[in-house]
Amino acid sequence: MIEFKKYTAKNSHYQLHREILSTLKLSLNMEQAQRENIFIKDICNRVLKSNTVIYMLRYGEKTLGFIALSVSSIDSFPSLQVDYLFVDSTYRGVVLEGLEDTKSSIYLIEFAIEIAKEIQDQVGLRYLVLLPDDKRLEKIYQEIGFLKFPKKDWMFFKL
Repeated sequence: MIEFKKYTAKNSHYQLHREILSTLKLSLNMEQAQRENIFIKDICNRVLKSNTVIYMLRYGEKTLGFIALSVSSIDSFPSLQVDYLFVDSTYRGVVLEGLEDTKSSIYLIEFAIEIAKEIQDQVGLRYLVLLPDDKRLEKIYQEIGFLKFPKKDWMFFKL
């Protein structure tokens, strides 16, 4: 059974990053794992300040990853921003039958697109935006339908 657990400032606590890290496996590469740890701690702090919402993706008893979202503005257009997307190292690149035969990362992005579409009319959202970490991810996002903003590293999905 697919389930999302939502963390907001109202239902979170100062040890949220430890709770999240206890359910996920970081990269085997120590440098990358340390970087992931820093990002997760930062995102959890943003949740506590009411700037970000985290959606943890669970399948049965397994936590597959999470997506962190916030509202922002790009070129004066209201946007839903992907602050961070993390997939447990065990499930990276793995197509899961329980996720409609897709990868956890793609499932999380599609979930974010659906959330953006749900709130689009309420706040006038135009885009789902994100800042890819590297060229490999940029290519993956382009395959999903994201485009690059001119003269910026940001990418957008027009709603």
